[in-house]
Amino acid sequence: MGFKQIKKIGGIFFLISSFFLFTGCSEKKPELQEKVVISTDDKNKEAVRAVLESEFTVPNEEYILLQKNIEKKMDELMSKPPGSEIGASPDGTPEWNAYKEFVEKTYKPYFTDNAFEKLLPTNQAFQFHLSTELEEVRYEMKVSDIQVTKSENSNSPKFYHFIAQVEYTNNDGKVSQHEIKGMAILSEEGKIGTFEIRELGGLQEKIEVDKGY
Repeated sequence: MGFKQIKKIGGIFFLISSFFLFTGCSEKKPELQEKVVISTDDKNKEAVRAVLESEFTVPNEEYILLQKNIEKKMDELMSKPPGSEIGASPDGTPEWNAYKEFVEKTYKPYFTDNAFEKLLPTNQAFQFHLSTELEEVRYEMKVSDIQVTKSENSNSPKFYHFIAQVEYTNNDGKVSQHEIKGMAILSEEGKIGTFEIRELGGLQEKIEVDKGY
């Protein structure tokens, strides 16, 4: 083999080894890749947004089905002779347990344990979805914008104020815009301890008129 041929082959091996060396250095090993760090402030704001999105995105078909099932169970319990059932409450029935699981899936990730336990008995969960299971009341809502800002007061660093723009469409297809305002206290990282809607921008009145109240 001549000197030129040996030199040519050596050059090819050099290029191949350089390629693998470059490729190996450019690919980061999984364990060396930087982890994306989400700040407490971002987690808190995301929790507030998630709750607002759920409350004001109507109808929720899963919620409607669960409510209808509970109504049927209530009618069944009420029709039974006195003494055949303990009260006429759906508590403990498969229908009620399914609803509890639905609320837990939707809201528990965003509330402290103490605050979450108050959602069911106080009807705070899905309060703007009530009556959407009735065929004659099929209004719709959707959130077009949510602004969440942390309190600048050093004495209340866990307070967050929110403003949400909600588009409401009634049975007749008429659309109206409503500005929702309120506050939340994030007692733990990403967990709401207190959630208050203070202004509905006329939304409640609009719903009541459409429901015939």
